[in-house]
Amino acid sequence: MNYSKMKILPLFVLMLSGLIFTSCDKEDDMMDENTGTVQFEITDAPIDDEDVEAVFVTVAEVRVDGEAISDFEGRKTIDLMAYQNGNTEALGLAELEAGTYSDVSLVLDYETDADGNSPGCYVRDQQQTKHAVRAKGDSNSQGEFRMVSNSFTVTENSQTNIVLDFDVRKAVRYEDNPQPDDRYEFASKSETEASIRVVSKAKAGTITGNCSDNLGIAGDRIVAYAYAKGDFDANTETSEQGDSDIMFRNAVSSAVVAENGDFQLSFLEEGDYELHFAGYEDADEDGQVEFKGLLEVDLLLGLLDLLDINLDASASVNAEVDVIAIIP
Repeated sequence: MNYSKMKILPLFVLMLSGLIFTSCDKEDDMMDENTGTVQFEITDAPIDDEDVEAVFVTVAEVRVDGEAISDFEGRKTIDLMAYQNGNTEALGLAELEAGTYSDVSLVLDYETDADGNSPGCYVRDQQQTKHAVRAKGDSNSQGEFRMVSNSFTVTENSQTNIVLDFDVRKAVRYEDNPQPDDRYEFASKSETEASIRVVSKAKAGTITGNCSDNLGIAGDRIVAYAYAKGDFDANTETSEQGDSDIMFRNAVSSAVVAENGDFQLSFLEEGDYELHFAGYEDADEDGQVEFKGLLEVDLLLGLLDLLDINLDASASVNAEVDVIAIIP
C-alpha cells in the first residue's frame, strides 16, 4: 500500500476546500461592494376633515422593482396622522445593487392589522368609531399602490433615506350620503398612487412659516398649499377634480395652519415653488369644513416672493404672512 499517496490526498482536498472558500469570500466581498442600503420611512400630509382623529394603514410589504425589501420587520399598523410636520416612521431597510431606481410599491392589508384584528386600514373619528377603508372599487384583501417616483440613486457602501409622503387629504375621501359602514374610502387606485410621493431626504427642503388671521376672516381652518411653480390655476384647483372630487389636486404638499399660525411643509424636492393659502369653515356645523375661499396675504418679513420660492436641498425657507382678504 502506498502510504505517501494516502497522506497527499487529504492534504490536496484541504487545499482545494480552502481555495473554494476563499473564492466564495471574494465573491461575497464583491457583492457587498456593489450594494448599498435604503432606509424607507413614511410621513403624512394632513386631512381636511376635522372629524377624523386618526388614519391607520397596515403596511404588509414595501417593494422595489416588484421585489419585497430585504429587512422589513413584519406587518406594521401605522397612524399616519401621528407623523406630520417632518416626523416619520421607519418601515425597513433594503439592500439593493448600486444603481438608479424609480419603481416603489406600498402593499396595504385592508382586512387585518398587525395584531390580527379587523380592519387593517381604517379611519377613526372623534367619536372613536372605526370606519374601514379600501381603494375605491377594490374587493381584494390587499391593495398594492405603485408609485412611479422621481428616480433615486443607491451608492455602493452607503445609505439612502427615502420618505413615502402619504397625502391623506387626497387619498381618503368622505362620502356625502354614506351607508354606516362605508363613510370613508380611499380614492381610486390611480388617485391614491398619485397621492403618495417618493422623496429622497438628502434632496429635499422645507418651507416653514406663520400665517396670522388678525381680522378673523379665514374661517375655522387655514391650509397652506405648495405647488410647483406655474402649476397653480385658481379656477381648476378650487374645483373638485377626478373620480374622487379632489380639490387642490395638483398641490405637491399641504399643511394645516396651527392655532398659533405656524405651518410646515416638509420633504419638498429641491426646485421652484409657489405658496397659496385657503380658508375653510364648518358653516352648517356638521363636523365637515367646507372651502370658504382663497386667501390674500401680505408678506410680513423679508423680500420673499410667494409665487417664486427657490428651495435648495436640505434648505429651509421661512414665510411670515398675514391674511388681509378672502376671495370667495
